[in-house]
Amino acid sequence: MPDHIHTSIDFKPAAPGRLLDRLVHAALLFVLLSALPSFAMAQSPSRAWEWQNPLPQGNAINAIRFAPDKKHGWAVGSDGAILHTNNGGFEWEAQASPVLTTLNSIYIKDKDRAVAVGARGVILITNNGGEKWVAKPSGVKDHLYGIAFAPEDGSRGWAVGTYGRIVATSDGGLTWRVQDSPARAHLFCVSFADKNLGVAVGDHGALIVTQDGGASWERKTGLSEQPLTGIAFLSKTKAVAVGYGGRVLLTDDGGTHWRAGDTLVATDLLSVFFTDENHGWAAGDNGVVLTTGDGGSLWLPMNVRTSPRLVTVYFADENTGWAAGGDGLVVRTDDGGLGWRKLTEGGRDDLSDIFFLDGSRGWAVGARGKILATTSGGERWTVRPSGTSLRLNAVTFISNKLGWVVGEKGTILHSNDGGVIWTPQHTDLPEELLGVYFISPQSGWAVGARGAILHTTDGGTSWHFQRANTFSWLEDIRFTDDKNGVAVGSHGTILHTEDGGQHWKQISIRLKEWLYAVAFADGQRGYAVGEKGIILRTDDGGETWKDLESGINTNLFAVAVAGRDEALIAGDQGRVLITKDAGATWEVQPTVTSTSLFAIAYRGAGATWIAGRGGAILRRTGSVATVKIPAPKIPPLLRREPKLKPGNQPPLIVDDGDIPKAVPHEKKPARP
Repeated sequence: MPDHIHTSIDFKPAAPGRLLDRLVHAALLFVLLSALPSFAMAQSPSRAWEWQNPLPQGNAINAIRFAPDKKHGWAVGSDGAILHTNNGGFEWEAQASPVLTTLNSIYIKDKDRAVAVGARGVILITNNGGEKWVAKPSGVKDHLYGIAFAPEDGSRGWAVGTYGRIVATSDGGLTWRVQDSPARAHLFCVSFADKNLGVAVGDHGALIVTQDGGASWERKTGLSEQPLTGIAFLSKTKAVAVGYGGRVLLTDDGGTHWRAGDTLVATDLLSVFFTDENHGWAAGDNGVVLTTGDGGSLWLPMNVRTSPRLVTVYFADENTGWAAGGDGLVVRTDDGGLGWRKLTEGGRDDLSDIFFLDGSRGWAVGARGKILATTSGGERWTVRPSGTSLRLNAVTFISNKLGWVVGEKGTILHSNDGGVIWTPQHTDLPEELLGVYFISPQSGWAVGARGAILHTTDGGTSWHFQRANTFSWLEDIRFTDDKNGVAVGSHGTILHTEDGGQHWKQISIRLKEWLYAVAFADGQRGYAVGEKGIILRTDDGGETWKDLESGINTNLFAVAVAGRDEALIAGDQGRVLITKDAGATWEVQPTVTSTSLFAIAYRGAGATWIAGRGGAILRRTGSVATVKIPAPKIPPLLRREPKLKPGNQPPLIVDDGDIPKAVPHEKKPARP
């Protein structure tokens, strides 16, 4: 199912301890998400967060379209994202949306006028190039997924959505009225050949045709059992529909009869576009782009490097095209789709942990052995070679030179130069390591699968097992001094030691939920977070724990402290909570994304970073308006860093395995 048409739900762990696999990829009905150095940040000033990676933003892009001049274009997506370009996509700026809901589709009339549709019946129009977007009443609350206008009549338009909903306009989008629909399945895309002939497609192979501008629609049956996700007209009578499983349907008689095409791929196709009667492209899962030069009879497959999910594709002519999809990715081709280069900055690998030593120097780690580093407070992140493609789960530094990273298959990496170069440290552990903490340059601990606890007294030159008498997955560990420490993990596991880990005692609490993170403000006050909104506090160094009752039910993956009474928590659906009274009350901090957040680096005030799925890194830019969470009515059941000298500059990473960067073509100088 397309990324821009799916349900946002709370997920439980897919596999014990795998931080980046905790969101189970479920096959559900299409229901909308309730949702370049010179790029402008795409964030709402009122929410006081800015994107640092990817850039210009990391929310999913659901539609991209350009004006006939090939320069002015828009991309719209999750969390109210509206991006605009006036140079073919090489630079983007965020435009303010009057709504923060997901936008699914956009139709561009010219460089000044456009109409976008989205969740809960949202319809936005602009007549001044996006300087101002205005919401227009649609008369419905259904999620709207597709929009189209008659090619020769910009006043006639249609939008389609959930449960077969169709709304139409005859005044360019100012007012809308409901049309009768024979479909009850969700409709995902609509296209019109002229003001009369149109086709809409959707879930369970739904395909409906109108010959009279929508006054009546006829349903075609028996064409597909899988979702049809895209439809495009090639001419007044020819159209092509695409869908799941590489399904392609063609008509030569205005939709009266349809036949199946053969793409020779089984990949889910999510979008299709034709520039004329012959040349067309389809895009979808796994970076697949198909192209045809004969009206859809024969399709040739191509792949975009790193195999991203491409939800939308658009071509201005036979050569120039754009595609976009998950994690804010936008790519461009200038050779008809043979080669694609990205128009966005930064990596999109999931990030499992982020650590800042001060307001300038920080590191983040994640999938495919990714290590990022910054010396500018995150204004610029640089890829550091890790020497592994295994997932890395946690990172910590004890000074501006000494740091450690842990990950899959017992991986432990160490750096003694601030994270420029990483070398492996040997262990006999085949299990995944999920947390790491050092109390001094010599003394540190790592925890992981099946109750694994490793300890070093020589900076990691050698690691030794510590017995904990548990097979629970241990997700995180913290020590307040060289003797006292706490580890947390699966099934509500909390372990406590008072002798540096020679003996670990299991703390009995009435919890079965997974605990993902723990942090301490001092030797006594600490916090732990986990599944289903669980937040715990200890006031005696970990001997006993109190349930703070967060008032929410989403999974919480990270906690950081900036004092005894001030803590920040992050989790599913972009959720960020803060307390300044030791958890007596919690407030929600609105962010600029609904993606899952796995890590926090918190230094108080503006020195706050969060990281998570799709390479997301955000920094808080100022004071944040918060929303108080009502207290439950039932009682709790328990729950300036120096710049690098020229001679010490890090090596330039020429190829980090991502899609190559697009650069504008230089114009040849005019002849004298």
